Amino acid sequence: MRVKVCGVTRPQDARLACKLGAWAVGMIFVPNTPRYLTPPKAARIRAAIPKGVLAVGVFKHVAAEELARVIKALKLDAVQIYGTVPRGIKARVLQAVTLNARPLRGKMVLIEPARTDADRRAGRGPSRAAQRKAWKTARSWRATGARAVLAGGLTPHNVAEAVRAAGPWAVDVSSGVESRPGVKSARLMSAFFEAAGA
Repeated sequence: MRVKVCGVTRPQDARLACKLGAWAVGMIFVPNTPRYLTPPKAARIRAAIPKGVLAVGVFKHVAAEELARVIKALKLDAVQIYGTVPRGIKARVLQAVTLNARPLRGKMVLIEPARTDADRRAGRGPSRAAQRKAWKTARSWRATGARAVLAGGLTPHNVAEAVRAAGPWAVDVSSGVESRPGVKSARLMSAFFEAAGA
């Protein structure tokens, strides 16, 4: 199973993810979020990602000019986009979609369960019911030929079940392998990769 480790804020975490067999490492460029990276920090993390592992930038409602600037500066292999995808991107695109969107045949899409405002305020992940809905959606999207990357609330304890239920093309983990926001746990990352069958 392909694994993307997202929200990486330290070079050592990027190196460990790659050593464990990560398919991709995600760096977040969404201001006012706990794992947001400044350009200097992002450059250090990018330098720790070897050839053969996708360096992914995560953006939300980003202008085409800003996106192009960051892709070029960091030599990003792919971008994960929340909101409208600008035209002419010179990188692979992982598009975040809503669960009721029409399947995008042949596209790489991020599918994650919905969270309520109360969940966000409390720092909680998605509910069990929301996760199951996302897993079902990922399975139906895979049947159309979309490359479904499943995210949201995945941990070493539930990723094996999620893989069985959703049959995703890849899985994406961030807080589920952290000791605190932005700091990955070597123990949890190792357990996640093992449970995911990576």
